Amino acid sequence: MMKQTYRGNAFNRRARLALGTALVALSVGQYAVAQDDVAADEEIVTLEEITVTARKRTESLQDTPISVTAFSTSSMEARSLVNLQSLSNVTPNVDINHGRGDGGSSNAAVFIRGVGQNDFIFPTDPGVGIYVDGVYVARSVGGMLDLADIERVEILRGPQGTLYGKNTIGGAINVTTTRPRGDLEGRIKATTGSRNRIDVEGNINFPIAEDKLYGKIAAATKNQDGYSKRVSDGLDLGDTNLDTFRAGLNWLASDDVEVYLSFDGTKIRQNGTPGTLLGTFDDPSGLYALYNGVAAAMVAAELGLPAGSLFDDRWVTGDPYLSNGTGPTQDSVDTWGGTLTVDWQAGDNLAVRSVTGYREMDATIQVDMDYTPFPIVHTDEEQHQKQFSQEIQLSGTAMDGRLNWLLGGYYFNEDINDVNTTYLGSGLFDALEALPAALIPLVPGFTCPAAFPAPCAGGAGNPYNTVFDLDVHPITALDTDNWAAFAHLTYDLTDQLSLTLGGRYSWEKKVYFIDSVFPNSGKIATPPTTDEQSWSKFTPKVGLDYHVNDDVLLYASFSKGFKSGGWNPRPLDPLEFKPYGQENLTAYELGVKSRLFDNRMTLNVATFFSQYNDLQLSSNSVNPNTGGLLLTVDNAGDVEIWGVEAEVVARPTANLDLNLGVGYMDNKYTYLAESVGYSSDNKLPQAPKWTLNAGAQYRFDLGDMGSLTLRGDLMHRGSFYNDPFNTPEIKQDAYTLLNARLTWEDASELWQVAAFGTNITDEVYVTSSESVPSFGFRNAVYGRPAEWGVSISRSF
Repeated sequence: MMKQTYRGNAFNRRARLALGTALVALSVGQYAVAQDDVAADEEIVTLEEITVTARKRTESLQDTPISVTAFSTSSMEARSLVNLQSLSNVTPNVDINHGRGDGGSSNAAVFIRGVGQNDFIFPTDPGVGIYVDGVYVARSVGGMLDLADIERVEILRGPQGTLYGKNTIGGAINVTTTRPRGDLEGRIKATTGSRNRIDVEGNINFPIAEDKLYGKIAAATKNQDGYSKRVSDGLDLGDTNLDTFRAGLNWLASDDVEVYLSFDGTKIRQNGTPGTLLGTFDDPSGLYALYNGVAAAMVAAELGLPAGSLFDDRWVTGDPYLSNGTGPTQDSVDTWGGTLTVDWQAGDNLAVRSVTGYREMDATIQVDMDYTPFPIVHTDEEQHQKQFSQEIQLSGTAMDGRLNWLLGGYYFNEDINDVNTTYLGSGLFDALEALPAALIPLVPGFTCPAAFPAPCAGGAGNPYNTVFDLDVHPITALDTDNWAAFAHLTYDLTDQLSLTLGGRYSWEKKVYFIDSVFPNSGKIATPPTTDEQSWSKFTPKVGLDYHVNDDVLLYASFSKGFKSGGWNPRPLDPLEFKPYGQENLTAYELGVKSRLFDNRMTLNVATFFSQYNDLQLSSNSVNPNTGGLLLTVDNAGDVEIWGVEAEVVARPTANLDLNLGVGYMDNKYTYLAESVGYSSDNKLPQAPKWTLNAGAQYRFDLGDMGSLTLRGDLMHRGSFYNDPFNTPEIKQDAYTLLNARLTWEDASELWQVAAFGTNITDEVYVTSSESVPSFGFRNAVYGRPAEWGVSISRSF
C-alpha cells in the first residue's frame, strides 16, 4: 500500500528555522567584532574554558559544531544533580525518566529532541546511546547512572551515526570518569537530609611509581527512605539503596603510550517503583466488567479483602505518594564492568587508540502495576546480560595540518536472557473453571448456557476458558553482533571555513529465542522459536563550519542515524510474534557558538529539522479477539520534528554566574500505519514543546573566613503526553521546579559545607504514566517531592 502523506509546509518550517539561526548568527558576529575595542585595562573576568570529546578528540565546547550541553563535576554539584535523570531538568529538549513502570527505578528512558525509547525489555533497544569512558552501555536497566566520581557528562543532541553509531539515532550521553594522573589527593563527603538520607562518598588518587603508574579508588553509598508508601504494609517505595565502586590504574608506559585500566561496580537493592492508581474504567472491549463480574469475589475472598470488594476506584488513594498495592515489589540490580584504553602516539601525525570494554548486568524487577490488592497486572522479571566491545581508532593530521582525520573499526557482542512471569487478570481463568456450567456468552446476543462448541465460557474443562488464561511465563534470549567501520574527516578550506565529511557502515545481526506458555492451562503463547534477522546501514555526515572570528563559529550539518529492528517482545498469541524493521532519521542542523563580552558570556543556538522514518513505538491496547492485553512494537510511521535550543552562560562580575537554557520542539506525523490505531494529529510521547532552565549564583568573599555562595535554579517543562495514543487522562501539564543551595568554603578551599533544597515549592508532577484499557486502569509515577539536605566534605 502506498504511504499517504501529510507533509504540510515542511519547507516553510525549515526556512523559518534557518532564517532565525542566520539572524542570530549575524547579530552575534556583528556584536563580537564590536567588542574588539573594549578598553585593555578593564577588569579581567572570563568564563572557564569547557573541553569536550564529543568528536572523539579533545577540543573546546565553543569550537565543536554540534549541539552539546556539558557538565563538569563542580557544575553538577552546584546544581544538586545526583544522577542522569536530574540532568534532564537542566538540558533543553531532553527528557530522562524511568520509562515503563515495570522497568524499575534504575531504568533510564532517554529522549532527545523527541527521539528515544520508553520500553526497557529486549530486543527493543534504546534510542539514545549511553557511553561510559567510550564504552556503550547496551541496556537501559541499570542505565540511570549515579554521578559520583564523574569528571564530565556531555549530552549530544541529534543522530551521532558516524562516530558513535549503534542506537544513537536520537543522540548520545558521553560520561567520562576521573582518571588519576598526579600527586596524592582525594576527597570525602557526607550528606544527610530528608527521610533519613545518609550518603557517603570518597575518592583517592595516588601515585604508585613516580611518573609511571597512578591509581584511584572511589566508592559511594547512598541511602534514603522512599517518598511513597503502601497502605497495606507501610512499605516505602522510591527509596534509595545504592553502593557503587570504581578503581583505576593509569600506566604511562612511555612518552608515547598511556594505558588505562578501569573497573566499576554498582549494587542496587530497592523496594520498587513508587506508583499509584489514578483510576479505573470500563473499556467496552476490555475485561474490566468480566473480571469484576466473575473473578473479583473469589479473588477477594482468597486475599481476605472485605466482602463486596471489586477492582474499582475504591483503591484510588487520591494521594500521589500513597498506594493500595500489595503485590511483589523489588528493584535489585547488579552491574559491573571493566575498560582497557590504550593511547599510542605512533608518530607526529598519527595516534592510535584502542578501547576494550566488558560489562555484565543482573536484575530482578518485581512490580505491582495496578497498585491495588487485586493481581490485575503484576510482573516478575529476571534479566542476565553480558556484553563485549572493541573499538580501534586511527587519527592524525595531514596536508600541513589542514586535514584532521579519524578512521575506526568497531565490534560489539551482547548475550542476554530473561525469565519472566507476568500475572494478567489473575484469577479469571480459575473463576471460570469454578462456574457450574458454561454461563458466559462470548458472542453478543447469544444465550448461555449451551453445550460446546457453543461460544460460552465457564465450567470445568471448558476449552473457551483458556481464552482468559492470561498469566504468562515467557523465557527469552538474544544474541547480538554488530560490526562497523567509520571515517570522519575535517578539511580547512580556508583559515575560517572547514568542511566535514563522515560516514559509518554498520551491520548488525540478532538471534532471538522465545518460549512462552500460560502455566495455568498449559496453553502455548509462543512455541519455542528461534529467529534471526540482520540489518545494515550507511550513515553519513556532512558539515560546514565558519569561524567569523576567534569568538564566533557558524555551522551547518546534515546527518543520518538508524536503529536496528527486533521482534514484538511480549506476544500473548503465536500470531503476535513478529519482527519489526529498523528505524531511520535524517537531521539538518544550523547553529552558532559565540563568546561575547571578552569571554564573559557564551551564547550557543542550534535549530534542527528531523525526518524520522519507520519509528518504533511500543503501545498497549485491547486484543480484539480476547479483550485481553495486546502489547506491541510497531514501525508506526514517519514524523517530522523541528525546533531550536539556546543556551547562555554569563559571568558579569567575578562573583556572579548566570545560565539560561531554552528549548522549543514540535512534531507532526506525515504517515501512519493503519495498525497503530490513533490519529495523525497525535504528538510523540515525552516531547514537550518547551523546556527551560535558569540559574544564578553569587559568591560572597568572607576574607579569612572563606566564601559563601548562594545559588538558585528554576526548571520548567511544558505539557506532554505519556503514550502514543495521547490519552488525555495521563497527559502531564506544564510544571516548574525550584532548587536552592547555600555553600560555605574555607579559605584553603579544602572544607566545604552546603545546605540545599530541591523542588522547594513541593510541585506535584508525573514522570511516567500508563493507561491499560484491556484491564481498565491508569497509573502514574510521580516525581520527588520537596527535599532538603546538608553535606560536608574535606579535600586533601
